[in-house]
Amino acid sequence: MSGTGTERIGVFGGSFDPVHMGHLTIAQDAVERLELNRLIFMPAAVSPLKQGKTLTEGRRRLEMLQLAIEGNLRFEVSDMELQRGGVSYTFDTLTRLQAEHPGAGLFFIIGLDSLTELHLWRNIEPLLELCTVVPFARGGEDLTRISGQIQLPNEWKNRLLERVIRIHEIEISSSEIRMRLAEGLSIRYLVPPEVEMYIAEHGIYG
Repeated sequence: MSGTGTERIGVFGGSFDPVHMGHLTIAQDAVERLELNRLIFMPAAVSPLKQGKTLTEGRRRLEMLQLAIEGNLRFEVSDMELQRGGVSYTFDTLTRLQAEHPGAGLFFIIGLDSLTELHLWRNIEPLLELCTVVPFARGGEDLTRISGQIQLPNEWKNRLLERVIRIHEIEISSSEIRMRLAEGLSIRYLVPPEVEMYIAEHGIYG
């Protein structure tokens, strides 16, 4: 059963376009709260629920992540979904990770609001069996509203809601950062300095 292996591996997927301090804080909180041995950032090639949205080139998003986590021994970045290309299905990714790390407990980190979309995910019930899905709450979310919108069997719904972890509340979004850059505003303190420098050097989001 998931979560019972000796090694505890967190998986944090997303576009990371770009990675920001909010992402890093979520990851650090998850490592501490779930007692993870390591956490893997998994940038998506194309998110199934965001098809048609233009993403920055995968190589750029990967390199920004690598710069952002440098020096943190528990963080790593995987290019698995970028190498695979096409739509990034979490079930395919977690199946491969489980095969590469037999016996490890896999913990997939998602935002609390994502629970309302889980029924749309490919192979969602096999995925829930394969790993421990852990929702994170920033604070201020309406748990009653979210609970009422989760379209999964009660057994899974209750299990997911019991696993919710509270994290530091940091209101930063990648879309806000892209907007600020397009308007010529500063993103200092919103992203790591190395990422800010990389964005400026390569003229991304300008």
